[in-house]
Amino acid sequence: MRVPRGESGVAAGKVASTPMEAEIAWAVETSKDGERWRFFGTAWTKPGEPLLLHALPRFVRYRRLDSDEDWGPPLERSGDHPMTLLRLDEGVRSDLWPGPDHVGLPVLLPGGEEGRLLRFEHSPEGDRWTWALEFRGIRHP
Repeated sequence: MRVPRGESGVAAGKVASTPMEAEIAWAVETSKDGERWRFFGTAWTKPGEPLLLHALPRFVRYRRLDSDEDWGPPLERSGDHPMTLLRLDEGVRSDLWPGPDHVGLPVLLPGGEEGRLLRFEHSPEGDRWTWALEFRGIRHP
């Protein structure tokens, strides 16, 4: 049986099995111009938890995969920082340097890999940074 696909290639109304229980699956798309959208990845968050993303272009939008809601409005870049924090329940984007308050949050990377932030450090000039993520998985029989 073929499942009709949504605009981003994610099956409409279908949720991939989540890596951890009680987490919410989100589809994320990005755009350079706010009109042509490309699938960025699928992220999982705990209820009410924000999401960090690395190397986003000018626009981002997202939607929950466990509901029939449409895509949220495009959120435009507001700075030149390498990371973006999405407060998913509020529809707010902040471009920032992650700090100690962000340790433990999920991070979605280009290509769709997701991990949890272990640490993030940067130079005062903002020209160098180092960071570490933890990746987890679950195998379903």
